[in-house]
Amino acid sequence: MPFPLSGLTFVRCADVSPSAASVEAYQDAIYSAVTAANDYRGTAKPSTHVWTVTKRQVTGVTQAIQFEPPASSGVGVSPVFFLGGRTALSVTPPILSPDTSANGVIFVGMNKNGGAYNSWDASLPMTSGQFSGYYRAIQTLFIGTGTIIRVYVSQETIFIQSIQTATSQGWTYFGAMIQPYTNDTSVCSETDGRIYGMCVSGGTAVTSTWLATASQMFSHSITANALHCAVFQPGTGSIWGCGTRTVYSTGGGTIPETQDSSGAYIADSMDFGRNIGTTAANTGTRLGTLRGIYRAGNVISGRWLRSGSTDLYHYVSVDTVNVANAIMLPAVP
Repeated sequence: MPFPLSGLTFVRCADVSPSAASVEAYQDAIYSAVTAANDYRGTAKPSTHVWTVTKRQVTGVTQAIQFEPPASSGVGVSPVFFLGGRTALSVTPPILSPDTSANGVIFVGMNKNGGAYNSWDASLPMTSGQFSGYYRAIQTLFIGTGTIIRVYVSQETIFIQSIQTATSQGWTYFGAMIQPYTNDTSVCSETDGRIYGMCVSGGTAVTSTWLATASQMFSHSITANALHCAVFQPGTGSIWGCGTRTVYSTGGGTIPETQDSSGAYIADSMDFGRNIGTTAANTGTRLGTLRGIYRAGNVISGRWLRSGSTDLYHYVSVDTVNVANAIMLPAVP
């Protein structure tokens, strides 16, 4: 077993919405949320959760947002993450198979061991290192002025919930997201003990039954522009498709399935394995457990668990009005 990495806690940023129905405005909104000094309750964000976030613009128009985790997080391979896209692409950015490029799409990609910034749509967005290529992050229908963007920021990962309607959402997660099972940094993790990756809902909305469906969120599809999870193969520039190996196959996230005998709710870890080339077949080599995100049964999205006035957990689900399949994220105490 590995030495465990530090547990992740999340700041919930204040909700934002794009000022216009464009990928540029969508990116500007996320930039505003992540760089705001205070969280959704008006409390100052701790320095441990303040990322270096840079707008990459041409003639004053945003083309990408660059994210770098805080130095205090302990990450050791110079990870950089990009959200990018343009209403009208001037060049085709490097796309990660099986996805395809298009105008008006939000892409997400990751770089490690990089140097200085080059260009978000170059084959290497940084002047050195390894780049994953881009997945489509969310459906284009989520890029509108009515969309609520809710961002959760941890020390080493970022989760973005794009809410078009109460039950129509896109989810994006990226960062040092896997806790490996061993400390073997030659094959099982990067030299800093982490595995870096990203999960997207892609060109589909998060399904209402994802907790009990193997081919849904936090899994991997071999279909273009669909939902995906992928990580860097440790020590290389290769990319592995991957995803959760288990789902709630019996109760589908109903109350009895998510409680112990005392009635306490259980936060289930997600065991990730490599995908073997078929949608949802994440039965290859085991990678580790997903960090910071736990299955939580059925909860209304946006709820929280508090002790007095202190947030303990944030809840994210596929419905902002009724109880639905959910995850829980530990909060900054």
